[in-house]
Amino acid sequence: MKIAVTPLLLVILACPIIKVRLPIEVTGKDRTTQSVTVSVPSGAGHQVRSLWMQIHGLEYAGMASIRVNQSPWFSLNNDTVTVADPGKSYGGIGGGVATLKLTLALPAATVLDGPNTIHFRFNGTNGIASGFRVLAFNFVEQDGRVALPSCTFLEEDPNTWEPPLRDPTNISAGRSLWHEAELVASSLPDARPIHAHCSDCHTRDGRDLKYFNFSNSSIVARSRFHGLSQLQGQQIASYIRSLPVANPGRPWNPPYQPGPGLDAQPAANWAAGAGLAWVLDNEVDTLPFIFVGHWPAISPAAFAPDANLNPREIPIAFPLPDWNHWLPQVHPIDAWGVHFENSAFARLYQASDYAQRVGTGKIPAFFDQWSASRSQFLTPHLGPGSRKWTTKLAEEFYSAELWQLVKTWEITQEFGLEADGQRTWPNTVPAATAPAAVNIPDGPNGMGGSALTNEYFNSAWYELQLLLNNGNHRHHGRLPIDWVYFLRHFRDLQRLSERPEPARLLVAVIKAMQSSDPDIGPQNIGEGWRPEQNVDPRIMIAKEWAPMFSSLPDAMKQAITESLLTAWLDKNLQYPPASYFRLGLQATSYARPRDLQDISGGRVWEAAAQFQAAGVNAQLIDRLRAWGLQYSSLAELFHY
Repeated sequence: MKIAVTPLLLVILACPIIKVRLPIEVTGKDRTTQSVTVSVPSGAGHQVRSLWMQIHGLEYAGMASIRVNQSPWFSLNNDTVTVADPGKSYGGIGGGVATLKLTLALPAATVLDGPNTIHFRFNGTNGIASGFRVLAFNFVEQDGRVALPSCTFLEEDPNTWEPPLRDPTNISAGRSLWHEAELVASSLPDARPIHAHCSDCHTRDGRDLKYFNFSNSSIVARSRFHGLSQLQGQQIASYIRSLPVANPGRPWNPPYQPGPGLDAQPAANWAAGAGLAWVLDNEVDTLPFIFVGHWPAISPAAFAPDANLNPREIPIAFPLPDWNHWLPQVHPIDAWGVHFENSAFARLYQASDYAQRVGTGKIPAFFDQWSASRSQFLTPHLGPGSRKWTTKLAEEFYSAELWQLVKTWEITQEFGLEADGQRTWPNTVPAATAPAAVNIPDGPNGMGGSALTNEYFNSAWYELQLLLNNGNHRHHGRLPIDWVYFLRHFRDLQRLSERPEPARLLVAVIKAMQSSDPDIGPQNIGEGWRPEQNVDPRIMIAKEWAPMFSSLPDAMKQAITESLLTAWLDKNLQYPPASYFRLGLQATSYARPRDLQDISGGRVWEAAAQFQAAGVNAQLIDRLRAWGLQYSSLAELFHY
């Protein structure tokens, strides 16, 4: 008797009883190896030509190697693997992006029908890294199909994890070690002792490791990396597991990565982000989320300054830094010793009564004071002139920024500052974390030793500021975001990566236009609508900005240009031209950099010919010229 084999039965037969648990963590001593065995369906083995992987934590070339069955070891670097975008454009292996999708070509006959063993090896530390994680992998056949069914794999559930040592004595010992253990800088033979403790670079109670679900094995490996014993590492891991805090995150999911549905989740989940699944491969895939409800139509309503675009719900093709890249590589006390201990920068964090400040609404003032103290502390350590920058000094400055960012997250989580329904940080600490905020230069002394990586982190931390506090229609002068300066880093990054980001840029342009209160008019220079102090629609037709929009079809770019100009002009016309001027009214002393005057300053009517060449509606251009004539005539009258 013949038995008909249905497609469902074929899938069941192809699914292994023993699953491969993901992620595969390869952490610990140099040359630590983890191996997994998978079964390739009959007839598929000889078709396999490559191994596709998603790996978190590849910090440098040669950090990891792969071996399939009895093949040679393949060292992973940008020459031996193909890195997919967006990671490829930002430097690939050794760049700024923490999780990469890689394809390793395999010689014919490397993979066989039936069982195949893949070996993943951590080759050695650079004094910073202690391993990596394989989040996903599959064999790829020559026609592009994957050889292993999805049911081969099983995602590990952190909620099933238990403390390695469950008794209260060991958990208490772990807590003491977290706060007091003497550490060394790394696992290198000549590593120096450091003054900082675990709680100094992480959150003071360790909740970050629990929140982002760092595994027991990774905590033990990192403890040993810093000179502790296996037992001490297990005690620390047991303490972390015992913490009564929410744990929605994962180490590889970038904090606050935007994506649909994020606001519908509890506020406690916001910091976990929408996950790597919502880091888009293609920039233009963001556009339907900007023009939601109208796509593929593009309407001026999407750009309306009085509307409120929600960037938290808009996925982007730009991975934000993972938690490991929030953590400082050197604590300020190990960089500056007693100078840091005695500084207001340190004292304000240690001595502040946060609960009282939260209860009395004074927490924003604390962050303002703390940020000012950081500038006061760091400035004397740089000395005059940019020639003072070295790799070491740049890392110390950047780590001081990161330390403040981590401690800001700590305060935010511990005192429930994200649970007030606003989903807004009451500070500008994210933007102040950019290397550019302390004038760290692009180049060999910048982060990652390259201009590209330095600019990736500049853009990343400014993007985080946009997500956490973009003003919400309540800007004060050029705070919380200096939009014109912020947009410059889009262009700087594009010039280095050669990757246009029109959609992410449009989100920023829209939020810049939506930064003022709809109820406050242009008479209020600091808080009202002032077209000459914001980004204006010329960004769509300016020659210097053309590469940013080069990936858009001409018709789409024309529609965006026209809609943006319409929304901008309609907002200007809400107010009589004379309301922009009065005797004694003085503009701010802020001078736009020369290279940004083509996208800011408000004299948009002077670009009417360029808008016409871009296909903008003639009647709209006539309206623009008429408004510009009125505005400029009054400007002459008031000598504005």
